[in-house]
This record gives sequence, structure tokens and C-alpha cells, in this order.
Amino acid sequence: MSDASSNGDFYYGYARKSGMPGVRNHPLIISMSGLEYVVARDLAAHFTDAVLVSTMYGRGHVGEDLRFQRHMMTALATHPNVGGALVLAPDRLIAEKVSNAVAESGREALSVSLDDVGEDAAKMFERASSMLQELISQLSVQEPVPCPISQLAVAVECGHSGASSGIVANPLVGEFAKDLAARGGRVLFSETLEWTGAEDVLASRAVTTEVADKIKLAIKRRHQIAVRNGHQIGDGNPGPQNHAGGITTLVEKSLGAIAKGGDQSILDLLGEGAALPEGAGLYLMDTPCFSPESITSMIASGAQMVLFTTDQGNPYSSALAPTIKVTASPVAAKLVNQIDFDASKAFTGYATLVSLLPDLSELVYEIASGKKTKAELANFGTEAISRLGPSI
Repeated sequence: MSDASSNGDFYYGYARKSGMPGVRNHPLIISMSGLEYVVARDLAAHFTDAVLVSTMYGRGHVGEDLRFQRHMMTALATHPNVGGALVLAPDRLIAEKVSNAVAESGREALSVSLDDVGEDAAKMFERASSMLQELISQLSVQEPVPCPISQLAVAVECGHSGASSGIVANPLVGEFAKDLAARGGRVLFSETLEWTGAEDVLASRAVTTEVADKIKLAIKRRHQIAVRNGHQIGDGNPGPQNHAGGITTLVEKSLGAIAKGGDQSILDLLGEGAALPEGAGLYLMDTPCFSPESITSMIASGAQMVLFTTDQGNPYSSALAPTIKVTASPVAAKLVNQIDFDASKAFTGYATLVSLLPDLSELVYEIASGKKTKAELANFGTEAISRLGPSI
């Protein structure tokens, strides 16, 4: 399917009855609480074609935290890269809340709760195995079809950043982001506190004063959370990996981080896990500043892929969305089982940043069309949903 990457007009994806096409057609196991998690874990180990999304905190939520948890689990269960879902839950009511949403999205929806099997985990595993085997069989015969590049949304992330990130890897991904937006696609990045010191730069690129104000307020709120809990953002930030990579100040780190979105206009600031709007271009998302929660929040928005830059190496990857690891560090480039795109030639002066863009673009569209990332080959991926409050 290399033709998809060679002309850049389309990729091979999976059309959905509603919403964006998927770049994968995952059979999903989604576990709604810690009570049935072990069953879900064992199913995922037995059926390696399936992807597991789980939470240990399926009961006891209240208020905003309850609403957010339910939103995130439903958003992940109906993600473009999900072909169908098997919902495991402690009771029938919780199972139906998510499985009904999956069915309404036009996907195959199956569910089994501990209620259904008399609280017997062994019976749950047996029943779920039969359901999952049938789901995998159904999805395996579905063929990808040409999908326009305008139907692609990419989350961009950086982690364990260093000088090579700010100078090459992030600007390179930023150039890809601009090109994708020009083709009608969408790009987003998050980690709000990673914008500290770059507020004015981001605000100046906002399409309206309202969006500019939202960006500044989001950063201020995250700082207030830290202060209320006796933490200063500058404490340990930049961290040891950042220092090892040559970053000396927080502002330096932030300016490098925001380069991965390019220099295009910012259309809006989205709430954590909120759905991406329809318009092509660049969006920001207000999230915690560590990669797992940040990436999962952007995946919940509907992003089908992740471009993840690193200087020192960072093993985290999404379970649902192929995560393309990009580095310009000669050190991280040696992580042959982790890095998908080596841009170190530009950092060491043997290539220009612009000369690498066609190769990066080709790789992205190849992976959108089915080529597996290093993390996918290793079956190394998960999702992490933020907690917004205590359980009762």
C-alpha cells in the first residue's frame, strides 16, 4: 500500500458509519473497573490481536471526576481506530452505558458483566472469549479503503526532551503539522505546563482574543493547582533527562516543545479529552504535563495517530493509536526497538531539516495505511486516564 504515501493524497483506512475513518481496525477489550480487570488482562494475553483499555477506578467516582471517567471510556470505546468492542463491567448498567454508545456509533458492540455470570470470573472469561473470538473473526475480513488525507488527525507529543528535540525533531514535526493542516487535516498538542514561558508566543498565534485568553488562563490554572499543593513548577523542571539532553531552563524547554505544532495559527484550546472540531488546522488541549495522560486525552479527542519526539528515549506509546517515535539525538537513535524515524543527520549537520520532511511524511502515511510502528510490533502500548478528584 505504498502508493498511499507516495502521492500524499490519501491513505488506506477503515471507513466508519459515523465519524472519522480509522487507521487501524482494533477489536477492543474495555474493562470498566478493577473487579473484572484480571479477566480483561488474561483475555488480552490470549487474544493478541485485541487491544485492552482499562481502568481500576470504575466505582466511587463523583461529580466532575465521574463525568470525565465515563466520557473518556466512551470516547476510547468509540475511537476511529476501534472496529468493535467487548465491554467488561462489574454490573449490567455500567456495561450497557458504554456498549450502547459503541452500537450507536455503528460498531459491533458486545458486553458481559459480573452480574451476568453470578460474579464468577472463570465464567466471565469463558463467555467473553467466545464473544471476542467472533468479533475478531468479523473484523479480520474487513478491508481498508482509500481515505483522503483531510480525514486524518495527528496528536503531537514530546517526552524526555533535549537540545536535539528543540532544534530539529520538534521543528521537523512542526513542518509536517503545517503540511497536514494545509491538506485539510488536523493536528493538536497538549501538556499545558510545558508552555510555561511561551504563553505570549502561543497567544499571539491564536485566531481570536478569546482563544488567546483561554490559553493564558489554562496555564495559570495549572500553576495554581501546583501552588495549592505546595509544588513549584520550577522544582525539578527541567528534569534529569532534559538536563542530560542539554536543556538548561524551563523557557528553553517550552519554546522547543511548542515547535512541534509549527508556526501556524491556533484555532482553539480544547478541554481535556474533548472531541476535535471539524475545521482543518492546529488545536491545543489543556492536559496534565506527563506523556501518558496527555496522549490518552488527545486520543480520546479522535486523533488516529501520534508523532512523539524524544531526545533521551521514551518508551510510552498509545494502545489505540500508532505512536511514531521521532528523534534527532544520535544517542536515542541507537534505541533501534523504539525509534521509528531517525533525524539525527540534521542534528549533526549531515542533512537539512527540510530535506527530511518528505521521508517523515512518507512514513506517517505508510503507517496510517497499515505499516506497524516499533511499539506495535512489540505490543507495547497502553492508555492512562486522568483522575480529577478522590473516590468516595
